[in-house]
Order: sequence, then structure tokens, then C-alpha cells
Amino acid sequence: MNLEQTISDKVFLQSVLDGIEESIVVLDKDYRIVCHNKAFESSLERPKKKITGEYCYSVIHDNPVRCTPCIVRETFRTGQFFESSHSHDLGNGKKSYHETTSYPLKEGNEVKYAIYMFKDITERAAIENEVRELNKFKNKILDNAGVAINILDKDGRIISLNKGSEELFGYLGDEMKGEFHAVFYRKKDGELLSKTMQEALAKGKFDGEVELVKKNKTEFWAHLTLTALDDDRGKPIAFIEIVHDLTQLKKAERVIKQQLEKLKKLDEMKEEYFYSTSHEFKTPLTTIVGLTKMLLDGKLGKLDEKQLEALNLVYCDSKRLRGAVQKVLDIAKIDSDKMVYHMEQLDISPIVDSVLDTVKVLVAGKELMVSKKIENGLPQVLADRERLMMVVENLVSNSIKFTPKGGSIEVRASKDGDNVLVEVHDTGVGIPKGDEEKIFEKYYQVKNGRGDNAGGSGLGLVICKNIVEAFGGRVWVESKLNEGSKFKFTLPTKSQNKARAENRKQGGAT
Repeated sequence: MNLEQTISDKVFLQSVLDGIEESIVVLDKDYRIVCHNKAFESSLERPKKKITGEYCYSVIHDNPVRCTPCIVRETFRTGQFFESSHSHDLGNGKKSYHETTSYPLKEGNEVKYAIYMFKDITERAAIENEVRELNKFKNKILDNAGVAINILDKDGRIISLNKGSEELFGYLGDEMKGEFHAVFYRKKDGELLSKTMQEALAKGKFDGEVELVKKNKTEFWAHLTLTALDDDRGKPIAFIEIVHDLTQLKKAERVIKQQLEKLKKLDEMKEEYFYSTSHEFKTPLTTIVGLTKMLLDGKLGKLDEKQLEALNLVYCDSKRLRGAVQKVLDIAKIDSDKMVYHMEQLDISPIVDSVLDTVKVLVAGKELMVSKKIENGLPQVLADRERLMMVVENLVSNSIKFTPKGGSIEVRASKDGDNVLVEVHDTGVGIPKGDEEKIFEKYYQVKNGRGDNAGGSGLGLVICKNIVEAFGGRVWVESKLNEGSKFKFTLPTKSQNKARAENRKQGGAT
């Protein structure tokens, strides 16, 4: 080989080396640098005047002695390829990281040179370290989440379990890697397993209560959320499976259910007792009211003024007590859906007249002005006469109770579309805002002007509401505190009830 060819080969080799991004040096057996590329020069922390012929450890690390351990030495010793990574302290708490490789160059079986390559991976190492720290942080969060969390791949195979999952199911995360998450489901629930995956893929998430199984074969109820994670193209890449153990909740539900059953039985016993007792009261009260009325009417002999006054008190209180007993009986019938109605076509005007005549005795002591305003030509309504009178009387009696001395009460009736609208207006104390709906609840009582309960059973308006709704109407109140109230209810007319009956015959909605 002539000199010109040798020079040409060296130039070619150097150009090849300079085209490689990694730092490359070729070393002889004494660890002296035979040649190097430009990337190697650029990687040196301090520029060197002379590189070729110098010891590599002196040029690279500024060390007077050879580094230990050294992969180049191992290459010369064994004739094998070696790779490693190491860090270099830069001072001020900073480090550089490098990935190194050593290749043997042989003549026959003898290693003549070693090609030493190294790459600065400081930036990559920093990113990897950040990822490791993030993973530690993530695992810490998952392990302290208080619930079981499983990370699955796109096929449903387990990537990792958090501490909560290991404790709940009894498996270790390492032993479960790569296992299909069907291991958490009962063998007979293959359809459920398929449903959770399909719903998570279709809707993004499955959420519901399921029965799962532990490693020790214990079955338990859990709330399961399986969420699909998609890549930027919307393709599923993983699932997050969150499991809340409902064992204690289900136990509590069973206990509560048992207690509710006991309370229900006690309530039934109480209602039965009240019903029976009320019946026992009603019979003698009816006799007392009837005989007292006969005495007041003079049918059993003439009475003097004091006797009539005393007897009138007995009569009024007996009627009031009989009304209270009747309310208990009615509410019991309503609760058991045993209330019977004798429906007939009725005019509203005579009903109002009868009620106003009945409450005269209540009005007399309070100097109230009671009037009526009935629209002419009102259509008939379909209702139970006795129950309708009870509704009107209850509303008027309430107005009397809550209207101060000298106030006024007016009962109105008018046509309202296909209904007859009945209203009871008063100038009473009114109803506090927010109580308009509550007064139609069982046992609820409105406060009077002094903030005390006004008395009563708290059943009257409940019964009125149920009766009116049974007739096909509705009841409500409009009121302002200290300005009075307007109780209103509607009753379907004869024509409307006929239309409803025809509709039912034809199978239509009512």
C-alpha cells in the first residue's frame, strides 16, 4: 500500500468517524488515543491542545491513573463487547450521565485496539429520574386512596394493583401481572365480565354494583367503576378499575331493613290500636251527640236557659271529639287504601249552604263575617256528598280557627274550564312562606301568631287532599303572612268525568 493510499484511507476513516453523533475514540493496549472524532472533542469539558497519543483517562477524566472498573480493559482482556453507564460529578451538586460501549478490533485472535464510544444521556437520565419520581408519587397516591385500584391493559390484563387492591383481594401485585382481571369475578359471571368491558368501551365507563370474589374464594358485594383510557386517536390503551367494598354497607342495609320491618309491624299494630279504639269511641259519641241534640231541640222536655247553655257546650265538644275520631278513622282507611266513596252528581251550592249552617255556632263567639259567592249555572260535579261536605267544612273551620275576631271569611264557587273551582278566602293570620306544601303533610301544624302550634290533629288537610284527589281534582293554598289565606280545590264536572270514562273504555290514558 503506497503512502497516498494510506493517507486517503485515513482521511476517509476520519470523515466517517466525524459523521457519527456519538463520541468515539480508538485506543491501543496502553490506553492511548490512536484517533477520535469531532464529537469526542466537543464532549470534553476542557479543550485539549493534544489528544492523539495521550492516555484516555487523562484526556477524558483528567485522571493521572487508569479508571476502575474499566470496560476497555475488559475488552482487551476477554476480546468481548461491553457496555455500561456511569455518572461524572461536575461539582455544585450536578452530575453528567453517559452510556459507554467498548468494541474489540482484532488481528487474528489478538485484540490490537478497542473502539470506545460514549453518549451523553444527562438529559434522558433527568427525564427518566423525573418519571421514576412521578411513578413513586403516583403509587403513593394510589396506595393511600382507601379503595382498590387496578390498572389493566387494553385487553383487560393486569398491569398493577395498588395496596388497597392487594389487601381487598388477597393477591400480590407482582404475582398478578399479566393475569386477566376475570380472576376477580365469579366463574358463573362471564356475562357480567363481558358487559363491564363492553360498556366501558362503548360509553367510556361502567359503573354499578357487582359481586366479586377474593383469592380465598370469599364472595362480596362491591361498587365497580371501570373506565377506559384512550390515546389521541380515540383508541383504547388501558383501563382503570376502581373497587369499593360494600360488605359493611350491605350488612348495615340488612340491619336497617330488619329494623324497618319491625317498625312497620309496630306501626301497623299502632294503627290497628288507634282504629279499634276510635271505633270504640265513635259509637258512644254518636249516641251522646244524638241525644244531646234531641234535648236541645226540646224533644225530651223543656229545659231552662242555664241547662240549654251547659248542654250546648256538651253538644259542641262532643261533635268536635267525634270529628277528631272520624279523622283518625279516615286517615287509617286512606293509609290502607280502604276508603270507600259513594259517588253521585251533586250541585255545589247546597253543600256550601249546609256547611255554613253547621259552623254558625263556631262563628258566633268570634264576631266573624261569613259569606258565600256562588256563580250561577254551575255544572254538577261527581263526588261523595258526605266526603265533599267534610272537605268544605274542614277548610271553613280552619279559616274560623285562624281568623281573628272581627275578620271575614268567604266561600266561593265558579266555573274553571272543565272544573268547578271552590275557594275559601279569609283575613286570618296567613301561612309562613315555605309552609304552603307542608300543611298538606300528615301531622304538620302551622304556628299561630305567637309562634305556638295552633292545636288540632294535623290530619284534616291531609284527608282533604286525599279526598279531592280521589274525586279527580287538586287542592292548594295561596297565602301571605298576616294577610290571610285562600284555600282552593277543583272538582271535575259531569262532562269531564264522562269523557274520562269513555277514554278508559277505549284504553286511553286518564
